[in-house]
Formats: sequence, C-alpha cells, structure tokens
Amino acid sequence: MAWKPSRGIVLSLVVSLLALALAIYGATVSPADAPPRPAQPALTASRFFVLLPDGRVEMTDAYTRRVFRWDGRRWLELESQTLPRPTTPAR
Repeated sequence: MAWKPSRGIVLSLVVSLLALALAIYGATVSPADAPPRPAQPALTASRFFVLLPDGRVEMTDAYTRRVFRWDGRRWLELESQTLPRPTTPAR
C-alpha cells in the first residue's frame, strides 16, 4: 500500500510555499525608493576614551574634552573643555 499524505501535511506545505513566495517577492520588489538622507557633517577625529588612574574617564572627540566619574549609579561630568575648531583658509 502506497503512503498517502494527510490533508494537514499538504495544506501546511502549500501555505509555507506561499509564504516563502511572498517573502521573496516582497524582498525583490520595493514600493518606492527611500527618501534621500541629508548630508551629515563629518568629524575630523574619532572619539578617544582614557581611563585615568583615579577611576575617572576622559572622553575626547573632535571639539570637546570631557571628564566623567562613576558614582555607583550614574556618570557625573566633572569638567568639560571646548577645544578650538580648526579653521579653513579663505579662498
């Protein structure tokens, strides 16, 4: 006697194939292009983190130097210093 799949197995196979086909179609066809993003100003330097001997953390990025201390619950900003921005020569 030959094996006959039950209706449940056939129905679940058809539904899974339909779901796979819809997923592939949705991934290949986009309804519209994404809106253009505004240009972000580039930082001239990356951020540097320094762990100081007394447990403070110094974070320096392109334009600021900040020092933080952990009090057990949150970071407290101890000092903040703005660094001079580089100037570009006039053309």
